[in-house]
Amino acid sequence: MEVVKFQQAQLINTDLDMYYAKTDTPALCRTSSLVEELGQIDYVFSDKTGTLTRNEMEFQCCSIAGIAYAAEVDEARREEGEDREARRTFDEMRAVLERDNPFVDSSHPKIVGTPKEREIIREFLTLLAVCHTVIPEIKNEKMVYQASSPDEAALVAGAERLGFRFTVRASQSHSFPCLSRPA
Repeated sequence: MEVVKFQQAQLINTDLDMYYAKTDTPALCRTSSLVEELGQIDYVFSDKTGTLTRNEMEFQCCSIAGIAYAAEVDEARREEGEDREARRTFDEMRAVLERDNPFVDSSHPKIVGTPKEREIIREFLTLLAVCHTVIPEIKNEKMVYQASSPDEAALVAGAERLGFRFTVRASQSHSFPCLSRPA
């Protein structure tokens, strides 16, 4: 029976109708029980997400302990809030994280950050970097994340952008260097 399941998985992997030429992505069956699981589907629900966006997700903003961090912060929006510090850029987040690192020149005068704030940000980014089912692969000397959904890949890529790069998934452990410089 396992031989038949394996053959069915190979048929899915080599099916040219399941090849997506734009991204050079063939079908990839990672489990021999996929055909059995597909046979158990009664209903397929779709909210049509991805129709206009092609399911391309990008990490743009996050909120940690009441402070919004984003790639870019419009100064007018920063002034809107009651607390001027409620909106910061990702660069300002990195400055808070690197403040206690003696090997990094953290000459960002207006961002100080408390040790508690650094701890909360580190915990958030650590969880973002490791709590997922993403499989990292290196293609053309660049890290590519294989994920079950585009949003999961975007979150892991966002953690990488902020210095928490997920590099290896093993059966018993994960590996990621903290505060690595973005590529």
